[in-house]
Amino acid sequence: MKTRFHLLTLASAFVLAGCAPPAQDTEADVVAIRAHVDQFVAAWNVADSDVLSSLVAEDAILMQPDGAPLEGRGAILETMAGGYDIAMVQQSATVDEVIVLGDYAYAHGTWTLNPTAAADPGTPVLSGKWSLLYRRGTDGADWQAFRWMWNQPPDQVAPGA
Repeated sequence: MKTRFHLLTLASAFVLAGCAPPAQDTEADVVAIRAHVDQFVAAWNVADSDVLSSLVAEDAILMQPDGAPLEGRGAILETMAGGYDIAMVQQSATVDEVIVLGDYAYAHGTWTLNPTAAADPGTPVLSGKWSLLYRRGTDGADWQAFRWMWNQPPDQVAPGA
């Protein structure tokens, strides 16, 4: 009886191991998410809409401060393109944390918009926080921004914005 129990337990362990999802290389995924942020900032800083488009999911939703949610890649990219002048400001970002959960990943950090030499002397530095849910692409390797929100302190919001 005892031997039968041990054989049944061992057999169950093999069956369960065979049913478990394949292990994900989360370290490589964390590196990929951090690289995604770098690619996004680099593309934003040169207004490269093709690269930005590849980094944002077609069904993405952006929840911006004090505004209606933007739904879909097109609406997000159109609003982004109309909201900044790369000759006047350049963006930088930090990644404070990345958590990978299967085909989804969560990341958050900070962003800063720095005036360029072409900006008016009184142009302020703007900064805030961002939070992003990524979804793994259909190819299994690439990640896209899926759900996204950002903020900035109220004292930094431009008058009339």
